[in-house]
Amino acid sequence: MKKYIIAAAITAAGVCALYAQTAPAAEKAAPAVKVEKIVTAASVVNREPVNEASAFDNATAQVYTWTKITAQQVPAKIKHVYYFNGEKVREIELTISSSPYRVWSAKNVRPGKWKVEVTDEAGTVLAATEFTVSDAKAAAAPAKPAEPAK
Repeated sequence: MKKYIIAAAITAAGVCALYAQTAPAAEKAAPAVKVEKIVTAASVVNREPVNEASAFDNATAQVYTWTKITAQQVPAKIKHVYYFNGEKVREIELTISSSPYRVWSAKNVRPGKWKVEVTDEAGTVLAATEFTVSDAKAAAAPAKPAEPAK
């Protein structure tokens, strides 16, 4: 009888060890935080983006980046990382307190090319969007007269 109990205990220990080795791999397969939607907009009203666009004129003072997030566990944190003409200019940390969750950030902007990356706590890029702010002044400026040929 003792032989059977010892054999059962050894088998159970082996199964537990095997499960412990495979469980973390299964957890890593599914992302903890997922971006369902990302947009840039002129404003956010009642937690929804207003005037979604990827191009804004020079009169635009701020652009909002709005994201809809789902998370396996809350609270969780994400970042909106803003780039201007390829250079990182700002990181804004946001807390996800339920799932799904709508969250946004705003950034004062100037004419040029912009990119916003959404990253998780580990710094993994989950999603990105790009937008431009036009330089209306440059477009309205008169053309420089050509120099006379010598």
